Amino acid sequence: MEKRRPHYDLKAILGQMICVEDMNLTLSAQQGIRVAGMTRGEALAVIIQLTFSDFYKSMTTHQSHRIWQDVYHAKWREKLLYVKFQQAGEYFVISFKEL
Repeated sequence: MEKRRPHYDLKAILGQMICVEDMNLTLSAQQGIRVAGMTRGEALAVIIQLTFSDFYKSMTTHQSHRIWQDVYHAKWREKLLYVKFQQAGEYFVISFKEL
C-alpha cells in the first residue's frame, strides 16, 4: 500500500537524528552510504537538511501492511539520493542509496 503524504512527522525524525548513532542505520543503509561515496557524517548532514518538499511517498513493508516507511529524495554533490525511514520505538534509516 502507498500514500502520498508522510506517515511519520519529519520534525520528530529530525529531532531524533542529532548524531550519527541516532540514525540507527540498518546494514543496507550503511552499505548504500558507502556505495554513494559518503561518510556517515555526510549522510547525517543530508538527513538534517530534509524538508517536507523532499518527501516522495509512504509505503508499507512487503511483510506487513501495518508497518509504514517514509521515503524522501535528496541531493548531495549532484547525486540524487533515496532515504527511507521506519519507526520501531525509535526512528531508523532503513535505506540510504543513490538513485
